[in-house]
Amino acid sequence: MKAPHLDSDQVCVGAALMVPSPLGERLLQVRRDCGDPQAEAFPPHITVIPPALIARAALPDVLKRIEAATASCERFTVRLRGAGTFRPVSPVVFARLAEGFEACQAFETQVRSAVGPLEPRFPYHPHVTVAQDAPDTELDQAEHAIGDLDARFEAAVLDVCLLRPDAVWQPLRRFALAPPGTSGA
Repeated sequence: MKAPHLDSDQVCVGAALMVPSPLGERLLQVRRDCGDPQAEAFPPHITVIPPALIARAALPDVLKRIEAATASCERFTVRLRGAGTFRPVSPVVFARLAEGFEACQAFETQVRSAVGPLEPRFPYHPHVTVAQDAPDTELDQAEHAIGDLDARFEAAVLDVCLLRPDAVWQPLRRFALAPPGTSGA
């Protein structure tokens, strides 16, 4: 992704659920193998908040609201199974969420409301990108490489990051989701 133009009083934030090791390394290697130009910008993850411009002065308050929203949501299991694609609308191949899709949608709604009004480019569809902005042959290669994927992990921590001018995401804060049965939800 190209870094957006920021005024001196703005920052670009995003939030994601990271895919843990060793699954994360497997998906990153698929991304590297298909020549994805963005492979090293951010580890494999499920986006919760896409890149959002906010006022630099508002960042501490936004982080407090994200922390409260995250603490009020319970951890959940994610099962990645098989490949999907957004082609022809967008040149993206991804790992499908066979379990945790609805929980991820509910979590995204909760966290997005903490950040403030956002205008996403596309409707929210939880997934883990494994190839993007690569030629069709490489996208096909990535789709084939994860066709037999079937793995689970616990979504327990939300990482909030800042987008640097070089279009690489820099970790800023981590927020834990509530243990099962403790959120009061």
